[in-house]
Amino acid sequence: MFAPRSHLPDTSTTIMTPTTTLASLDSRLDMAHAALDAIQRTQAVVEFDMKGTVLHANQKFLDAMGYTLSEIVGCHHRLFCAPDYVASQAYELFWETLRSGHPGQGEYMRLGRDGKPVWLQAAYNPVFDGEGRPIKVIKFATDITQS
Repeated sequence: MFAPRSHLPDTSTTIMTPTTTLASLDSRLDMAHAALDAIQRTQAVVEFDMKGTVLHANQKFLDAMGYTLSEIVGCHHRLFCAPDYVASQAYELFWETLRSGHPGQGEYMRLGRDGKPVWLQAAYNPVFDGEGRPIKVIKFATDITQS
């Protein structure tokens, strides 16, 4: 089952006309890049494919979890989870929900490289292709572990 296209922004009011300038398009692109840069500076971000394999992570995520990028790219999300959770029906449902295009958010206990708990306030967000099919999941998180 795929998510309805209603999750996509309404572009029906954006009409490209001969008077649309490259400068206005560049400005919108610059604003999108600036927004992404702001997110990358303030949030721990990790990307997964729809099977749960790590595609990329930013430095804030790597610092929170104690890994290097080369240690986690290609590994499954379960690397960050307690074995009993990975073996549970709840974990299976978690990924089924994401694969169906629905986001998940809350406080999550994950395990750092040293095996110690890392508490994250996080949102797992499916990303959709032009046909409305989920193609990857981006997690935005804040480390809320109490030292």
